Amino acid sequence: MADDRFTVRVHVSAVDDVTVLNEALLAWLGEVDVERTSYASHAGPTMLTLSVELRRKADLRRAWSGLDEAALDTLLAEVGERLDDEGGLHFRVDLDRLVAGHVVLAAPGAPRSAKVRCKVAVYPGQTAEERLGAMIAAALQHAR
Repeated sequence: MADDRFTVRVHVSAVDDVTVLNEALLAWLGEVDVERTSYASHAGPTMLTLSVELRRKADLRRAWSGLDEAALDTLLAEVGERLDDEGGLHFRVDLDRLVAGHVVLAAPGAPRSAKVRCKVAVYPGQTAEERLGAMIAAALQHAR
């Protein structure tokens, strides 16, 4: 399913340890390529974004399976509410908990979070909500 994508982005500030954040992403997502992009912030200091884009089916399964059971329950219940107009599912992962090895959803408005978007291919007779719901349900079943 080459059209399925799971994208994670972390904005790294000047006070964050980029190595620790990079290792936390690898612990969750496996041995994947983490792209680093630097840019000047509006306040002056150079900022960095770590991003990962997963396309392989096994990588997507690992990403979903790495989420905490409560996060999967919440996402399954809210999948329809979290979809954008293009059928991409959006959520945020708590960055401090990710560094501690726990992949949980960030509280609404949390200042430190990793942004996640999962976009799936939709074929005739399917909806993005159904496909994403099935992926999340499979991960949840594996977690239990």
